[in-house]
Amino acid sequence: MRNSYFIPILLAVLLMAVCGCESDKQTEASTAAPEKAVRVSTVEVVPVTIKDMLTLPGETVPDKDVTVSSESAGTVVWLGVKEGDIVRKGQLIARLDGASSGAKFDRAKAAKKLAAEQLRRRRELLNKGVLAQEEYDQIKAELEQSEASLKEMQVNVEYGIVRAPISGVINKRYIDRGERLEVGSQVVDIVDSSTIKTFINVPEMDISYIKKGQKVAVSVDALPGKTWEGIIDFVSFKADRYSKTFGVKVLTDNTDGEIRAGMLARVSLLRRTVTDAVTTPLSAIINQGGERIIYVEKDGIAHGRTIELGVIDGNRAQIIKGLKAGEKLITAGHTMVEDGMKVVTQ
Repeated sequence: MRNSYFIPILLAVLLMAVCGCESDKQTEASTAAPEKAVRVSTVEVVPVTIKDMLTLPGETVPDKDVTVSSESAGTVVWLGVKEGDIVRKGQLIARLDGASSGAKFDRAKAAKKLAAEQLRRRRELLNKGVLAQEEYDQIKAELEQSEASLKEMQVNVEYGIVRAPISGVINKRYIDRGERLEVGSQVVDIVDSSTIKTFINVPEMDISYIKKGQKVAVSVDALPGKTWEGIIDFVSFKADRYSKTFGVKVLTDNTDGEIRAGMLARVSLLRRTVTDAVTTPLSAIINQGGERIIYVEKDGIAHGRTIELGVIDGNRAQIIKGLKAGEKLITAGHTMVEDGMKVVTQ
């Protein structure tokens, strides 16, 4: 009898405990905090004008780069330049030992002088009728031959003198005083970098935007923050057989010498100007699964949009599809939101 009363009481206690737990859960659910809105920053999309720029890499080379060679054999008896010296066109660089050539030159001068004196005397005799015309012509021919020999000797003497063919800077000197040179031996390299040439390769789809005389912007990786104005001097009329690109030469004034030959340069040129373009900062774009996504805010809700890009101008990109003027673009906090999430602007 005692057990029959105990079992119903135990079941009642357990039922009350279960009901109490369910009541606690309902109470906790009813007191849970509402969904929290994410703080974001937005800007109103306003159409702007952007520039479609094409930037291509290229290597800088000096406008003039000459290797001076010896035109005769001999020993260097005088050397007047060192690396880094500035020289002018025609300036004496080196002189070779020309003793044998000098002696021949002196003999040729003496022979010419003698032939000229003999011709003068024969002319007087010819005028007096004492000398035959044939003999006078013979002396005259000897004088002309002496003059030719003298000119030849003078050239040989000049071959022993090395002069600068252009103005510029001695970039490298190959010889020292006392060194024996042969015909064709390298003497110095002279570089004139007052004008810098930059060669770029333009894709065939962009060559229609390139014209001779067009102004471009030239920058050098080694000198960040600086830009020079360049002029397109030549546009190739034939594409490269393999790369299908066109060679273009750009000239840049470099009288201050800041750009050094061999530096990597970048040439930027304007392809076209786009007006009333809907744009977004590149930082507002999210790459997600191969798609480009932005978020806009409307009535406190974030809405995701898949977009298509157009022209990129600096840190901004043109949006061809997915964004309209007047909408509020989320530019900060966009990485913390999802489509349909509540947001609050700040």
